[in-house]
Amino acid sequence: MKRTTKSVISIIVILVIFGGAFGYIKSTEHMEKPVPEKEKAIVENDGVILESKPVTKEEMLYPDNLIEHKVNEAIHNMSHQKVEASVKWGHTQITQEKVDRLLAVCKMNDYKYKELYMSILERWSKGDFSHAVEDHNAIWEMQGGEESRNAGRATRLLRPEEEQAYIEHNLKADLYDK
Repeated sequence: MKRTTKSVISIIVILVIFGGAFGYIKSTEHMEKPVPEKEKAIVENDGVILESKPVTKEEMLYPDNLIEHKVNEAIHNMSHQKVEASVKWGHTQITQEKVDRLLAVCKMNDYKYKELYMSILERWSKGDFSHAVEDHNAIWEMQGGEESRNAGRATRLLRPEEEQAYIEHNLKADLYDK
């Protein structure tokens, strides 16, 4: 009986040691894996996986089937970084990635004002913001901006130091969310 008890205890100790070693290896293996920079999107059709591809932050923000109102709103909000207006509702930092993604989304959709969006985004994609006042006001008018009240109408381009102050005041979260 003593011999059996010692054998059982020995087996239990060995199992605990191996179990602990295995658990330690698995937990450190998990910690060492790099965190993926892009999330994976899985496209399914009736439960059948069609594709699994990395998705950027911009693709999540502006999906392929983005409704026109959201394209309009994104362009309007981004234009605030470049223009002076008495009232600015909505703030989105202009980045090359966002502009290029919106341009791609516009190309794949049939929006009522597609040509306007494309012309604005193509210029912005090249770094040309010289018409940002006109761009802002065209979108502003589509959104119901009233000529008679003038509240929110862009009047001029911001100077570089004004734009920097706008970014620091309104877009700080975007700056650190890269």
